[in-house]
Amino acid sequence: MTETISMLEVDMLHRRKDARPLNDAILPSLCDSIEEIGVVNPIRVRRDGDGYEVIAGAHRFAACDLIGLRQVPCIIVDDDDLHAELAMIDENLMRAELSASERATSTARRKAIYLELHPETAAGVAGAKAKHGRANENISFAKETAGATGQNVRTVQLHAERGEKVIPEAMNKIAGTKLDTGAYLDRIKNLPPDEQVKAVERDVVAPRAPVARKPVAESAPTVPANVFAAFIEHADVIETLPIPDLISASGRQRSVLGQRASGLADRMIEIVERLDQ
Repeated sequence: MTETISMLEVDMLHRRKDARPLNDAILPSLCDSIEEIGVVNPIRVRRDGDGYEVIAGAHRFAACDLIGLRQVPCIIVDDDDLHAELAMIDENLMRAELSASERATSTARRKAIYLELHPETAAGVAGAKAKHGRANENISFAKETAGATGQNVRTVQLHAERGEKVIPEAMNKIAGTKLDTGAYLDRIKNLPPDEQVKAVERDVVAPRAPVARKPVAESAPTVPANVFAAFIEHADVIETLPIPDLISASGRQRSVLGQRASGLADRMIEIVERLDQ
C-alpha cells in the first residue's frame, strides 16, 4: 500500500456514495478553524476515474469548499474497496457526535470487514488454533479497533454487539429519534427480530414521562439511598440533549467534551459489567 501527499484541486474530489450525511452543526467551527490555521490533517483520497474519491475527511473537504479553497492537501492512497471503507469507518468512529445507532452500525460493519480481511482471527478459528498450539500474532478485532479509534476494548465489543443483534429495520426506525441511545439498543437487542420492530414502533410514539427536577443544591446524592434516583435523573437529562447542539455549543472545547463523553462511556460500561456479575 503506497501513500503520497499532494495538493489537489477541490473540483477533482468527490464524496463516497456510502459516506454518512454531513453534520451541518460542526461545519461552521471547522470552517473557522481551517481559515485560521489551515488544513492540519490532509484529506485521505484514492484515484477514481478522472478524479479522486474522499475516503476520510469528508467534513474537511466540505469546509474547504465552503470557504472557497481551490486546492487542499491530500494523502493519495491505493486502497482497495474494503480498506477504503475501513478507513472511512475509523474516522467516523473517532468522532464524538455519532449517535448510538450510527456507532453500533459502523462498529458492526467494521467487524465484518475486519473478519473478511483476517478470517483467522474469528473467535472459533482463533480458539481452535490456540488449543492446538498454532495461535498466531494477529490481533483481535476489538483490540485492533480500540487502537485505531481510541476507544477501550469493552466499548468496542458493546457497540459491535448492538450493531450485530439489532436488525437494520429496527435500527433505521430508531435513528434520529428519542430512542437513539445505547440503553435502548441494549433493551431490545436480545428480542426476536419481529419483536424488535414492534417494540420500536410502539416506543417511538409513546410519550416520555416527565422527569421531576430537584433544586441544584439537592441534586447530588448524600446517602446511598439517593444514588439510584440521582443516576436515573441525570441519565434522562443526558439522553435528551440534542447532540449537534451540544457539540456546537462546545466551540473550541470539543476535546474536553470528547474526554468527558469518553469518561461517561467507561462508567456506563463498568455499570453494565457489574450488573452481569
